[in-house]
Amino acid sequence: MACPSCRLDKTESIVHRGSYILRCAACGETIVATSFMAMHDLEHECSAFVDPGPGKRPPPETLIARGPLRLISTAISAVARNRTPVLLISEAKD
Repeated sequence: MACPSCRLDKTESIVHRGSYILRCAACGETIVATSFMAMHDLEHECSAFVDPGPGKRPPPETLIARGPLRLISTAISAVARNRTPVLLISEAKD
């Protein structure tokens, strides 16, 4: 999905407050958003970090949780509810 502002197709998934946001990793523009409740019950494996900003890799010490989204969604919600954006990074399955 290309960014409407810069036209690049590099995206990141963010949880902020109660929203699940797909944003451009290059310019930070929000591309699409939905309720995190719509996403929180997935089996998708991911790592959740305190968001370092668009296109930046998070340091290991900012890890919030790792595992299936449905199992770590409570930890993500607790952090995101306090106005701290959370970066979700997909984990490749073997």
